[in-house]
Amino acid sequence: MERKPDQLTREGIRAAQLLEAVVTAPLAGLDLFAQSSGALLKEAKKLESKGQPVDAAGCYLKAAVDARNLLASGAEIPNSEAEQALIEVHDSALARFAEIWATDPRRKAPAPHRFTCDGETFEIALADDSDFPAYFFDRAVAADSLKGKGVVQKSRIGYGAALVGIRDFKPDRAEEMEFYPRRGLHIPVTLVMEEIRSIGSGEETRTLVSLAQLDPQKHETVTVGNRTVPLAANFSAPMEMLLAGRNEVLWGLEGFFQADKRIRESGIYLLEPYDPDRIPVILTHGLISVPIIWRDLVPELISEPDISKRYQFMVFTYPSSFAIAESAHLYRSELATLRAKYDPEGNDPLSTNMVAMGHSMGGVLTHLLVADVGNNLWAQVSDLPIEELPLTEKQAARARELAFFEPDPAVKRVVYMSAPHRGAEMATASLPGMISQLVSLPTDILMDTQALLTPAAIPHLKIDLSEKVTSVQSLRPDSPISVTLDQSPYKKGVIYHSIIGDRGKGDTPNSSDGVVEYWSSHQEGAASELIVPTGHTSYTHPKAVAEVKRILRVHAGLE
Repeated sequence: MERKPDQLTREGIRAAQLLEAVVTAPLAGLDLFAQSSGALLKEAKKLESKGQPVDAAGCYLKAAVDARNLLASGAEIPNSEAEQALIEVHDSALARFAEIWATDPRRKAPAPHRFTCDGETFEIALADDSDFPAYFFDRAVAADSLKGKGVVQKSRIGYGAALVGIRDFKPDRAEEMEFYPRRGLHIPVTLVMEEIRSIGSGEETRTLVSLAQLDPQKHETVTVGNRTVPLAANFSAPMEMLLAGRNEVLWGLEGFFQADKRIRESGIYLLEPYDPDRIPVILTHGLISVPIIWRDLVPELISEPDISKRYQFMVFTYPSSFAIAESAHLYRSELATLRAKYDPEGNDPLSTNMVAMGHSMGGVLTHLLVADVGNNLWAQVSDLPIEELPLTEKQAARARELAFFEPDPAVKRVVYMSAPHRGAEMATASLPGMISQLVSLPTDILMDTQALLTPAAIPHLKIDLSEKVTSVQSLRPDSPISVTLDQSPYKKGVIYHSIIGDRGKGDTPNSSDGVVEYWSSHQEGAASELIVPTGHTSYTHPKAVAEVKRILRVHAGLE
């Protein structure tokens, strides 16, 4: 990702020049503004180059205020080229002001906060209806200054400074940000001026500018004067920043081979502040994969107003080489901890109405959330009850944790994407098996397996645990997990959907996505099954994205 802060100023100057070119009488006010705003932006750029950011911020703010006053007056022709240029001047100037103000050491000092430009003094204040507290964000980055690649671009053209609001992960915030990305919380936010008025008198006369930090996932429009206009937003920029410098392939390989290190970064991560009123959607990646795979799907979903107002998104990540039973236990534990923190009373959708989605092995983990496993998993390990095996109390307790669990009561709907419910033939090949033995697993995970290898216990086991057990062995069609899922019914009331790739061959039911065969991905009783002409990355296909949107709308009662 490349960032170009001065791009904003160049765009603002370009818009001012365009405005000057397109306006004609009787819009003389616009013509004067075009000339003055161009001069202000050039002056601000010069002040920045001289190391005077606070003075530059004053000029950016004045340009934005003047533009907002013209827009509010209604003098411009609605939806005209001139109006669009005027909005561009406003948005770019306000965005650059926000970036500078976010780094100004005065920001956390007691108010008032004042800026001057061209003989005018401005005093800024946070509007009462701002969606975020005054100092919630540590940094602000203008979305238009980002020139990233590899992320679908989803934005909304409109009024306001589209920003990425960043709240850093700091030691003193460890408890608050327990479930936020370690790179910090990156979310779309749009800065607007809600009120501009003159206060004071004489030499103390100044212009009060009331600023609001709005969540564009909750607001589609904003009022400017007597008009209601779309609220500008960029839904892709936060993902671009969050994933900057990450390589999907290397990150995924690290999570597979270095499980002993990746476990420290594993868990559930919220992509926005927790909302007790919106339905959680949790996304789980697959084998040799990481949450970066959702970089396009998430912006696609949050850019849809009816979806973003009803849903909040989070991801589950784990060392993908873990045996599936271990990862499933981690998933359940993380959900329990998340609910204890945010919904201890159990009244929110987090505890009553969730949607879970999983790709590939993540689909298997998702399936385990809603399968009524009963004794089926343990029956694949031994014919004897755990109590009759020669295990210590601690070892027996751990075995029960892994093998006996109830379906998650809150997950009401699931979406599978290329999920190998009955395993994958590829996992039976010798090369994947050999590769899996190179995995570095945490000591406690190895001990869980070794606990059942005491000489007295071995005769009572139906599976060979003498070699390292990883997710690869767990994905064999004859593995305990694969057999268990095939034998276990769904919990009552859960609704499930499948998205399956066929590589564009149109040969279902004899199809494969190149990794998982249709006979393994297919689930009888699914509310819907969509075959998309793609390989294993079915979640990237436009038809799959549209299907996920449809499913979420159905779940929310919108269709």
